[in-house]
Amino acid sequence: MEGFRQIVDYITEHIQQPAQFRSYDTICRQVANRLPNIRKFAARHDVVIFACGLKSSNGKVLHEACRQVNPRSYLVDRPEAIRVEWFEGARSVGICGATSTPKWLMEDCKEAIAAFNIE
Repeated sequence: MEGFRQIVDYITEHIQQPAQFRSYDTICRQVANRLPNIRKFAARHDVVIFACGLKSSNGKVLHEACRQVNPRSYLVDRPEAIRVEWFEGARSVGICGATSTPKWLMEDCKEAIAAFNIE
């Protein structure tokens, strides 16, 4: 969201007449409202598993917010995509998802991680 605002500000400051520029903020408010909490969530964990469809634009925005705070944030669309090496040295793992991510997918990710028997 900050990047969008910076781009708009830059273009607005540098546009030459007679050119005109209009911007339209089409960011989903539900996603924008989740950003502060998702960043706090990502900061609290050593590893974050973000479950959502790989083509979900909202999921990509939320995952990127996690990754900016915690580089060990991974986007997965199924439990089989989770890799054991991601958890090396981790003491805390957080699992979250996009607004439309079904709870069963996050639960399945939890079970897949538990099956690694990481201590």
